Amino acid sequence: MKKKTIALAAGGVVLALGIGMAWADWAGWPGLAARLAERAGHGLQVDGDTRVHLIWNPRLQSTQLRVLAADGQSLLDARDVQLAWRWGDLWRWHYDGDALRLRRVQAESLALDWQRDAAGRTPWQMKPSGRDRSQPTPIPTIDELIIRNGTARMDDAPLQLKADARFSTQADGRWTAGMLGTLRGQQLQLNAEAEQGLALLSGPEAGHPPVKLRAEMTHGPERLAFAGTAASLLDARALDGQLQVRGRSLAAMGKPFGLTLPTTPDFELAGRLQHASGVWQLRGIKARIGESRLGGDFAYDTRPARSQLSGMLRGGPLRLADLGPVVGADQEPSRQGRVLPDRRLDIPSLNMMDARVAVALSQLDLGTQALEPLAPVNVSVILEDGVLALDYLNAGIAGGEVSGQVRLDPRSGTPLWHVNLGVRGMAVERWLKLDAKLLTESPITGRMQGDINVQGRGASMAALLGTLDGPVRVRIENGSVSHLLTEAVGLDVAQGLGLLFRGDKNLPLHCARLDGRFQAGVLRPRTAVVDNRDSRLDLDGRVSLATESLDLRVVAQPKDFSPLSLRAPVRVQGTLSDPRVALEGKKLTGRGIAAIALGALATPAAALLAFVDPGEDVPPVDCTLSPRKPAPPARAQTEAKPVKG
Repeated sequence: MKKKTIALAAGGVVLALGIGMAWADWAGWPGLAARLAERAGHGLQVDGDTRVHLIWNPRLQSTQLRVLAADGQSLLDARDVQLAWRWGDLWRWHYDGDALRLRRVQAESLALDWQRDAAGRTPWQMKPSGRDRSQPTPIPTIDELIIRNGTARMDDAPLQLKADARFSTQADGRWTAGMLGTLRGQQLQLNAEAEQGLALLSGPEAGHPPVKLRAEMTHGPERLAFAGTAASLLDARALDGQLQVRGRSLAAMGKPFGLTLPTTPDFELAGRLQHASGVWQLRGIKARIGESRLGGDFAYDTRPARSQLSGMLRGGPLRLADLGPVVGADQEPSRQGRVLPDRRLDIPSLNMMDARVAVALSQLDLGTQALEPLAPVNVSVILEDGVLALDYLNAGIAGGEVSGQVRLDPRSGTPLWHVNLGVRGMAVERWLKLDAKLLTESPITGRMQGDINVQGRGASMAALLGTLDGPVRVRIENGSVSHLLTEAVGLDVAQGLGLLFRGDKNLPLHCARLDGRFQAGVLRPRTAVVDNRDSRLDLDGRVSLATESLDLRVVAQPKDFSPLSLRAPVRVQGTLSDPRVALEGKKLTGRGIAAIALGALATPAAALLAFVDPGEDVPPVDCTLSPRKPAPPARAQTEAKPVKG
């Protein structure tokens, strides 16, 4: 009986304690929050009426909450505050060093001052006692943030963010927000307006319905406007609406957001923007970049350690001139007398994200009437760990095709470029449209077969071209060449004059071939020959892309008789910006001396005998090309599609 009495008494005590604790938790443990805040030592201050609930759905409610720095500086001052958390999150913050995570922060008004220096240190006393406060402080995580009226000053060096923000609820229920500052060194201004109260942050468990939102961001001349719906502003949860963007360059627009985009002329873009669970999607794009017209669908996934861009770029025409800024061709070279662009390319930005984008263009306009556009153009753009590859490149070119691969690897310091391209069946007369008024036909016709497999190092196009190394092979099949042009190169005056009167007519080509190699940016032909029934033309010398200089020699070997031929090699020298053509003096001088001697020894008319050319028995030319080395194995092709969130 005694044991039963003790058990009942103990049970009663436990029940009373349970009831008491339940009542105390329901009542908010009056006075406990202020004492706990003082003992915690994190600069947290709450008023005496603050209520804290610890047992079920832990949360804090206070008419005023303040956070002070160690020197007394006010870091946060909030009124009518509600905080909610989970004990497991606080445990991991206190004992495991995780970032502080709060499930809900709501306040009627708030004044915030958030600072972190380049080392990640902050005056906020957010580290548990006993921890090294000199170490970087991770930024807190808030699942749901609702502020009716407030201001915020942010100076966060690791995020490269320095800005002042305001947000308020108007009398008619409209919610407005604005921010002015810099992000990643770029000046930004943001203004937003919602039909009713809008959360700044909203976790997936909050379940806030989307509300109508209009927002506009300006970044210098760049402007981004959005009209649609969203459940929160800062993380753009459940975002869905129409986006319009315009500016001076895609690269400038992407910089504040860490997006690697090419440098372009001025542009305009419109499409449907959606965001959910860390995946941004832009669909139905209609874009104008310079004079190019493009479209497509893209997804930007921020969930992996390295953000990933995927999708499809389509449309056309794309003008090569609109890509000029990408390679620095939109400005004059810094060195006088040079023509190759030497502005440094934006190589570091390749490490900002990964990308897999399929490109399908109706036409690539080369920007000159002398060259036929490429149509169509297909390529896969792959960016992984800073390495850029243009894989599976295939384009139509004047009835033929060009295919291959381009690769840029900057990981070893100086960027390494590798270009492996092949041309098959290109009609020279279609692609190269020369304006030769004296010629009745295209000066050269035929189907071109060619290969280039080179590599070079450099952070600008001039540096890259100045270090090229590798073979170049070109051959023209089933072609013809201008008879007048052949006689002009061979300095056959008599036959050239005859053709001017009778009219030019192309001669069938026996062989047209170039087989050479780049070494340290200098191209030296091993074999360079144009052969027809009238003459054989041989070319040797060098073209240096390192110094942008020329030193070429063309020797003509006529196969037929001519009563008047100067028969001297032609020299092409100078620079790419100022080439000079001249006759080689030795042979011309020799013929002149012979003419003077004959005129003196015989009759003046005999002097012309020095310029008579009986022709030569020229051996046949081997017009076969050495076999092309295969391109390095490419990675497995995967179709780039937008990621579903």
